[in-house]
Amino acid sequence: MKKIGELKVSDYMTDQATVVDDTAKLSKAIGLMEKYRLSVLPVVDNQGEIVGILTNTDLIGITHEIQADISALNYVSEATRDFLIQMIMEQGDTTFVSDVMTSPVETITPNTNLVVAARKLVDRNYHHLPVVDELGTPIGILTTTDFVRAICDHGAMVAG
Repeated sequence: MKKIGELKVSDYMTDQATVVDDTAKLSKAIGLMEKYRLSVLPVVDNQGEIVGILTNTDLIGITHEIQADISALNYVSEATRDFLIQMIMEQGDTTFVSDVMTSPVETITPNTNLVVAARKLVDRNYHHLPVVDELGTPIGILTTTDFVRAICDHGAMVAG
């Protein structure tokens, strides 16, 4: 078994083929995240290159904005409130992934040393790093959970 300092990102990354176009509606991206139980979704341009990521944190941010809009409705008539609520609900179908995604996004390659990738996560307070091939096409994700797996694997080896 390799020593932890010899490990590469490819040894522990999660293969992920699911991506979303930056021009897609937000509702489509949310559907993909729910369907595949993803907390992060790489966002690609029309050439398949990564241009951002959409995370649960991004979605929580937009939820807070909508909640603030709804709170303001306490000060208008019932008919106006009903109309505005309908407009807010329809807004989900007019919001594009590119409006909400985190961009630019830092990426790593499968050959990146795992310790170097861990340092990026810690120093920048990230929870995920998209893994891309030499063309910038997403091929996987490295998450904090993947690091826990690596530590468990190597900790078990050391502990016996």
